Formats: sequence, C-alpha cells, structure tokens
Amino acid sequence: MRRILFAVSCASFAYGASLSTSHAAQSVAECVQVAPEASPRGMSLRVHNQCEVTVRCELRWNVQCEGDTADTPARPMSLVVRLAPGHARDLLASGEACGERIWEIADDAWECAEVR
Repeated sequence: MRRILFAVSCASFAYGASLSTSHAAQSVAECVQVAPEASPRGMSLRVHNQCEVTVRCELRWNVQCEGDTADTPARPMSLVVRLAPGHARDLLASGEACGERIWEIADDAWECAEVR
C-alpha cells in the first residue's frame, strides 16, 4: 500500500490566490467556495459556484515524490472546471504521478474568474 504525505496548504485552497472580480456586485472571491478534504488518493476539493455568473476555475499544484533530488523537474498538475451559477464539482488533486512512492502535494493554488 502506498503511503502519502500531505503538505497541502489548505488555506490557499480555502481562500484562493489571486481572484478576478466580476462586474456583478459580488466578487468571485466572495461567491466561489473551495472546500478541501484529505483522501487516500490525494486532496479532494469541492468547488461550489454561488455566484450569479458562470465561472472558470483552475486548480494548480506540484507533486513531489520520495527520492526526488534537488534537480528533479517539478511535476506540475492542474485541473480546470467551468461552473454555471449554483453548480458544484468534486475534483481530486492527486499524487498518482509517483506511483507507489510516498508523495506530497506542494505549491497549491486556485484561481477563478467570470466567464465572459
């Protein structure tokens, strides 16, 4: 069984990084919620659009595997989701790129913007 080390910054998933503002009175930062939860395969993220507009959200993270050296290239991962008003999706930030080795998720960030 593969062991997993979580180094995910839940604060950046929960509060967002740089978020765009819609022309509606409400900013995207105030109406899109991202709720992280640890799972055996990675970090499960529930993205819920409570805005009055459709949004496009991109979640980015790097995976580091046990045994990586300082010169091992980063393993950048990302997921993009488009959500209509009131819709939600469950996404998984995983470390599957490491196979059976211990892994960690680092440098996580998410960004959402109004779809125009």
